Amino acid sequence: MKSEERAPNEKIFLERERRIRLLIVLLCLTLAALSVVPFYFLGPAPQEGQWTLRMPTTHDMYLQFDQMKSFYNGLSAGAPYPRWEEDTNRGFGAPTTSYYPPGVYYVTSGLYAVVGDWTRVLLDAQLIMMVAAGAALYLVARRFMSRAGAIVSMAAYIASPYHVIDQYQRGALAELLSFVWMPLILLFTERLFANRDELADFANNSENDESVSGAGPRTGKLLDMACLAAAYGAFLWSHPPTAYQFTLIFTLLVVIVAWRLKDWKGLLGVGCAMVIGGGLSAAYLYPAVVEGGLIRPAYFSEKWAYHLGYVFVHAQPYADAFRDFFKTIDWIWMLSTAVIVIGGVALIRWAEPNQVGRSRIALLLAGGLLASFMMTKASSFLGDMIPRVEVGIFPWRMLGITSLVASLLAGASTEAALAAFKARRTAGWIALGSFAALVTVGGALFSVFQVGAPMADVEVFEPQPEHINFAMVPVTAPEDPLTLPEIERARLASGNGRVLIADWKPDHRHLQVELPGPDQLQIRTFNFPGWTATLDDRPCEILTNASLGNIEIDLPAGIHRVELDFRDTTPRRIGKIASILSLVMVLALVAFGVRRSKSAWQPRL
Repeated sequence: MKSEERAPNEKIFLERERRIRLLIVLLCLTLAALSVVPFYFLGPAPQEGQWTLRMPTTHDMYLQFDQMKSFYNGLSAGAPYPRWEEDTNRGFGAPTTSYYPPGVYYVTSGLYAVVGDWTRVLLDAQLIMMVAAGAALYLVARRFMSRAGAIVSMAAYIASPYHVIDQYQRGALAELLSFVWMPLILLFTERLFANRDELADFANNSENDESVSGAGPRTGKLLDMACLAAAYGAFLWSHPPTAYQFTLIFTLLVVIVAWRLKDWKGLLGVGCAMVIGGGLSAAYLYPAVVEGGLIRPAYFSEKWAYHLGYVFVHAQPYADAFRDFFKTIDWIWMLSTAVIVIGGVALIRWAEPNQVGRSRIALLLAGGLLASFMMTKASSFLGDMIPRVEVGIFPWRMLGITSLVASLLAGASTEAALAAFKARRTAGWIALGSFAALVTVGGALFSVFQVGAPMADVEVFEPQPEHINFAMVPVTAPEDPLTLPEIERARLASGNGRVLIADWKPDHRHLQVELPGPDQLQIRTFNFPGWTATLDDRPCEILTNASLGNIEIDLPAGIHRVELDFRDTTPRRIGKIASILSLVMVLALVAFGVRRSKSAWQPRL
């Protein structure tokens, strides 16, 4: 009889759970849409009364717009990893995605293949990234919070000013994708630490929720390693500057956790996963580092020197043009730092230890405050000791880390406020609830009025007639690509004879040449390592024009077939092999993990 009574109750419970989870998904979609979609209706419409997708001009959108189109053209031409932009720098080209992370352009290319409109692609891509970021933050918050706390964390993260400013003012498409990977890295790192019992004070085990400390099979560690490696590798493919800054803070906190728990196996698992993740990104990252001297690195080191970019400093040569933007950045830094300090103090003061772990709060405080400190001029002595700290270019990019910390603190405060309310501790629930509301609602209002609203007066974005990339100029070419002449794609030095372009793709050129006497074929493409040539199916030498840096080939009289291909150099081949081997390792971890696990890990919704 009891089992018969239990069955209907269980069905009711499961149906209620299904509806709650559906509502959470819809809430994430709604919050993401509210934060992303208005951007595409700012500014005056092209025609009176006509509703069309449009967006204001942002800092990086000219660059992003042309690069994502070029990347799609390369994929369409058959290259799985397009490394050469053919139309950039007045048609002389650029090895852009050998140095700029290509991860986000795979996303935009896939979307363009479906929707066929680049503005719509941007909307869809940013909406997908915002939904994914919110979902990732919810999942990591759910590890130690109830649904209410995790929802607040998700809402605060989606609406956080720096998250929104990356879209509305910066147009930083690649950096926007990094907001997805940071929470996922935290999620799978926590799962890799073995001593679940010792993590008890890190977790919130409410009456209606499954115990967090026992969630998931212990034999799932191999799966967790695979997921962490994949997330970290994707982070590096998406935006190495932010990934490097995050790694600095993250590594220190992981070592502290391992030391506190005496869980060296967990530390080893995290370390191995990050090494494998680095290997996954090697096809991009290794040649980008090794071949960095082939382009003009001084463009960033001189124009945007790291130590001139601290908050309240902003002394780079172009800083005056972005003065209002930097004021907003300074305000975001002040507010996020205050949130971290006040939130940490409030939780330590009013939260019950068994509701929100003090150790977890201490870690969040340490990570957030260290990130805040590293954005100030006072941290320059530390910056001098950190290898390649200039990779981050802007110290204030660490606002992504403080946004993550502040959002988790808002959720933790919600959790503690609910517990204080149940315990009738008036001061506690008022203080903690007010803090959570201030972070979530206040952050959203700041994003609306200080980040989004000013963009209503900015000109509507229109693609530029030509794409110039000052940072991607070979050292053998003129420093200023604007001085490059507009010349034919291919011509003969003497002008005698005929050149027919049979095929011209981003990484391949096929030319038919007829000439009465020996001559020189001049091709409007920078001679950059990787370009190889064949003359009548035989390898031939490529020369470099002394003034323009473009490809030249000496030809004898006659009718000739000339082909150019942009191929892998030795560092590019090494990077590709490392990525393939790392992918095999990830797949092996997944296979062994699934085989050993009694049940697949299910995220807690």
